[in-house]
Amino acid sequence: MSVASETGGLLVALVRSAATLGVGLLVASGRRLAATVVAYLIVGLLFAVSLAFLTLSAYRAIMVSVGDIYAPLIVGCFYLVAGLIAALVAQMRRR
Repeated sequence: MSVASETGGLLVALVRSAATLGVGLLVASGRRLAATVVAYLIVGLLFAVSLAFLTLSAYRAIMVSVGDIYAPLIVGCFYLVAGLIAALVAQMRRR
């Protein structure tokens, strides 16, 4: 075996290792991106639900049982706090 063929074999192995490492890093960053997108979608959904409960048509049934002042405050604040907690969790996962 000559020195040139050994060097060529080492270069091929080095290129394969670098490609494998690059693919692994790409997959890991793709997973992180997907998890972040899902977390922010959940946060957005919770904020949308909180806005829905703050409208007149969404909390009318609760208003009958609790009262016309406390119904939107209770339900809207619950979902708002849930959305803020979800945003905090999403931020903590990124760090």
